[in-house]
Amino acid sequence: MTNYHIKLRTAERIWETLAVEHDDLTGLRIEVAQFVGELLKDHAQDVWKDQDWRVDVTDDGGTILYVMHIMATDTAASALLAR
Repeated sequence: MTNYHIKLRTAERIWETLAVEHDDLTGLRIEVAQFVGELLKDHAQDVWKDQDWRVDVTDDGGTILYVMHIMATDTAASALLAR
C-alpha cells in the first residue's frame, strides 16, 4: 500500500489533516471526496469566514497529486437581502 497525505489550506494556515494508505488512485479520490464532505459538515460555518479552502493530496515525497477547491462567496443578490 502507498501512503498519501491530505492537507487543508486556507489563506491563514496549512493543516496536515489525514494520512491514508491506498492501493489504487480511484479509492484514494473517493476517500478524499468523503473527507471533504465530512469537513464541510463539521465546519460549515468556517468556510464562510475563510471563503477559500484548498485540499491537497500528496504522496510521501510531497508531490501534489490532486487538488480540490472549496469556495464560498456572497453575491450581489445576497447583499440586497442583508439590508
